Amino acid sequence: MTFQLAGNGPKIYEEVMVPLWFGRWAEALIEQASLCISERVLDVACGTGVTTRLAKSKVGASGQVDGLDINAPMLAKAKELAGDLDIQWIESDVCSSGLPSGSYDVILSRHGYHYFPEKPKALSEFLRLLVPGGRLAFSIWDGHSAYTKALCSAVAHHISPEIAEKQRAQRRTPPAEELKQKVADQGFSDVAVQRQELMIDVPLAPEFVPMHLASMPIAGAFLALEEDAQNALIQEVAEMLAAYVVGDRLVYPDAVNVVTGRK
Repeated sequence: MTFQLAGNGPKIYEEVMVPLWFGRWAEALIEQASLCISERVLDVACGTGVTTRLAKSKVGASGQVDGLDINAPMLAKAKELAGDLDIQWIESDVCSSGLPSGSYDVILSRHGYHYFPEKPKALSEFLRLLVPGGRLAFSIWDGHSAYTKALCSAVAHHISPEIAEKQRAQRRTPPAEELKQKVADQGFSDVAVQRQELMIDVPLAPEFVPMHLASMPIAGAFLALEEDAQNALIQEVAEMLAAYVVGDRLVYPDAVNVVTGRK
């Protein structure tokens, strides 16, 4: 499974989803990683680079931060947003970067692990790339939120069960103990899993759902619907989330598991 965006997807992802969702999860991951000045950091599945840029702010001018992603349009947006920041952007599969062993003090990945086609191989590659004593920290969804459950249900009704399954699979993630064991099996020590929960605050469904779907790999399927069908899908999501309306916003809990370990 991979997360591929094309067209305006990366732009919408950065302008809509990063401020409302992913920027907050990036901040939470960076805090958990406890980065230090002068450390060398690799951000895997960096997307448009929100975690990468935050990491650079922590390690300073004397530190090194590289962002790796297989999605060329996302990396192009990341380069644009980074401006003059000294960040190297690497277009590569997670398992075949060709980077030298022992290149990094810390490896990060926010919401990337679930999309790696060969997870054990990816973890083994992380171990190779870290210096002795180096740290790994990655976050992965802890199942579905009320919003994503409602969205996937409406997508199944108004687009197709197959498209809904594609969207739903992004949140079908291993439980904490299984994650911990998988990381330990690849040679990491001091492996731990910490659940992080945030209250997500987004616009109401009529505004948010079209923006969200436009930033997802299933964007084409939603945009191909007739206007009446799009509106019916949005209305169904709104009705299912009525209990989470606070004024003119949707406010609901969401959670990730953050996995940490050492080489």
